[in-house]
Amino acid sequence: MRSFLTFVLAGSASLAAAQLTVTDSLTIGSVTQLLEGLNVSILNVEVNCPEQAMGHFVGTSELAISEGLVLTTGSADQLAGGAASFASAYLGTPGDADLDLEVVTVPTYDACVLEFDCIPMGDTLLFNFSFGSEEYPEFAGSTFNDVFAIYLTGPGFPMPTNVAALPNGTPVAINNVNGMLNVEYFHDNETIGGAYVAYDGFTTNLTAFAVVEPDAEYHFKIAIADVGDGVFDSGVFLEAFSFRSVSLLTTGVDEQVPRLRTITDGDQLVVLVPDAAVGELIELVDMRGSVIERVTVQSQRVPVDLTGLPAGVYIARIPQHPALVPVRLVKE
Repeated sequence: MRSFLTFVLAGSASLAAAQLTVTDSLTIGSVTQLLEGLNVSILNVEVNCPEQAMGHFVGTSELAISEGLVLTTGSADQLAGGAASFASAYLGTPGDADLDLEVVTVPTYDACVLEFDCIPMGDTLLFNFSFGSEEYPEFAGSTFNDVFAIYLTGPGFPMPTNVAALPNGTPVAINNVNGMLNVEYFHDNETIGGAYVAYDGFTTNLTAFAVVEPDAEYHFKIAIADVGDGVFDSGVFLEAFSFRSVSLLTTGVDEQVPRLRTITDGDQLVVLVPDAAVGELIELVDMRGSVIERVTVQSQRVPVDLTGLPAGVYIARIPQHPALVPVRLVKE
């Protein structure tokens, strides 16, 4: 698990633009420390990309993430330059076989791949990320749909599953998130004349999550590649220390175990609670683990209003009764 240590990024070269600093040539130990967050153990970290393609970034910028790892299809140093600059480094390196399957007919180039094993303490894994590119906005909707994925394998995931998706399940890619599609998740850095980040567009801070088995071992592969050509860099930003495990969901629980349940009463969603929980607080929690609302349980039927909340998965739980299994609520 992560400890609060100051670490040295050995053998590094850094470049700063205003308030954003990017450092490449990271050690495996540095990468591991930046990945490891709450209630997870990170093992067997492997990096398969040119040294300059991955970096540690930190500072205030147009990004919603202030510190983390960035994997690029070119040079991580070129990220810190403002929207008026142009991040495009032709590396001449191969693409990735798994990402080739995502785009099918168009080849990939300049892949940067980070792999590691993870052991979660809780039954839910979460990870904050953002995706950006110089392909925005001109090439949105074209074949130059630079691609990335966060593949998960392990118990419950026998085949690699891409968990890098919007709350509605749409995979994150240039052609899926831009100034015309899913615009609420898109930041147009070119239009505002961003001062600190070179990419002309990038997503908001998103969260990948998966329901897992506590104390089981899982494998992650995070990969990004150019599509159709080897220029116009793209990058995926992984928020430092955000890879975490919590206990929000429970799967495979015997039906005799007390649990919260939901029913639909007309147009209203209702959570059913046992009589012993009346008078306690019920919490609505998003998949980042943040509490959205707390209300006192007045009866065994608790109305839940998801109006105004973003699409995605939420959890209703009663913290005073930890043995009471939470219930998952889905906002379409």
